[in-house]
Amino acid sequence: MAKEGGLTMRVLLVEDNITFSKDIVRELTKIADCETVWARSRDAALARLEDGLFDLVILDRRIPPTDDGLDDAQEHGWTVFQEVRSRMPGTSVFFLTGTVDPDFPAQVLNEFSRVEDVHGTGATEQMYQVFWKKRLPDCLARVRAFAAARAELDRIAVQQDAGERALQAIEAQVLRIFSRRNNGATARIKELSGGLSDSRVLKVVVSRADGLFVTSAVAKVSILAMIDDEGHRYRTDITRLTAGGYPTLATTVNVGAANRGGLFFAMVGDTVESLFDRIVADRADVRDIPAAVRAIERPWYQGSNVANVPVSRIRRQIVADTDLPGIQTELGGIDIHAVEATQIPAARCCQHGDLHCANIVFDQRGVAMLIDFGDAGHSFASVDPVTLELSTIFHLQAARLPLGWPSEALLGQWGTLDAYVAGCAFPDFIRACRQWALAVAGSPQEVSAVAYAYALRQLKYGDTNKVFARALIRHCIAQITGGAAAA
Repeated sequence: MAKEGGLTMRVLLVEDNITFSKDIVRELTKIADCETVWARSRDAALARLEDGLFDLVILDRRIPPTDDGLDDAQEHGWTVFQEVRSRMPGTSVFFLTGTVDPDFPAQVLNEFSRVEDVHGTGATEQMYQVFWKKRLPDCLARVRAFAAARAELDRIAVQQDAGERALQAIEAQVLRIFSRRNNGATARIKELSGGLSDSRVLKVVVSRADGLFVTSAVAKVSILAMIDDEGHRYRTDITRLTAGGYPTLATTVNVGAANRGGLFFAMVGDTVESLFDRIVADRADVRDIPAAVRAIERPWYQGSNVANVPVSRIRRQIVADTDLPGIQTELGGIDIHAVEATQIPAARCCQHGDLHCANIVFDQRGVAMLIDFGDAGHSFASVDPVTLELSTIFHLQAARLPLGWPSEALLGQWGTLDAYVAGCAFPDFIRACRQWALAVAGSPQEVSAVAYAYALRQLKYGDTNKVFARALIRHCIAQITGGAAAA
């Protein structure tokens, strides 16, 4: 896809006729900043799709299975088409076929019609179109128009602060489409949360060419499967929250950027700060945020119910069984078998699922709002407050907070709150998180079980404090089982 500064449109041409292919490639090279990758067969095309992303695929549906194959058939081209739709749902496909079948365009439209604003211009077009080889100029004219719209996107500047993790070109493409839909010339980006390697949470401020503010948003940019999933969670779970406690989903970008897309949530003004920002700034009002977020989640808690469950079920909500073998080597001899089998009362309801301090943001009005909903769903009632509290220790952005607290010894007293917060720069915030957790949980043991699972998950990662995690695990096991701290 587009390279920052290079701005190349990539086209995959799938055509087995060598002479005809050369004619097409020659015409495509006349288009500025257009790279054409040629594949002669089904297998070659599938290999190209493995290797890179494309803005457009020009596809002959009757092709051989291999470069040296003689058994060309429509099914091979159809296989490539389905693979494009699966791997790169945001990529357009132009069929270019020598078989004049009047029913084929109707079949494509009836079964796979997608009319989309591919490049953010406001004009829609069919993503899957059919052209006849004997009328090649028609296809080439459409490719030139496609390239012109794509080139307009490349003129939108995407700006980041120095030192921030650089955007991938495909991520910048998503942001340009959003900016163009809002008639912007510049998108200024700040990362709010890194998250997974395939997922970014960003503040986006769009401005006109003269610098005037147009709009701002919190954006989730990720692979399209995750965007579709999070959009579903937003519609089914997030919209049940208290009004004003989450931003409105303003725009979804799900075309024009191969396998990437974005959810753009409207914010007021060009200022967006996270709860981490407020804690770093030593804002006294951070102590009020846990209660405010609990009020936002009140509709979820109204559906809460309590039942006895093994601790292993709570742990599986946060750490999968498949992760345990790798974690086992980091446990340092801690035996988790007994605690995993222990039955405790636990409350279940919907939760955000990843409510760290970077996922609570404030726009220009100063109102707390939840963002990043990829893990929202049915869970245990104290997951959100425990996650919020412990993110001040284990989240990457916790490194921004005042040093010197906690210690391994203090984590061994996590359940004794007065002792635990000794030396903490924001003790009232920690107390408020714990009060929330204990108020909504099915039992104090549930709170300890969630903390146990959260700490266990930290052993998966290479950049977390394993000493702190093990200290918390040992303490929580003792709290749950009523025994001494685990070895």
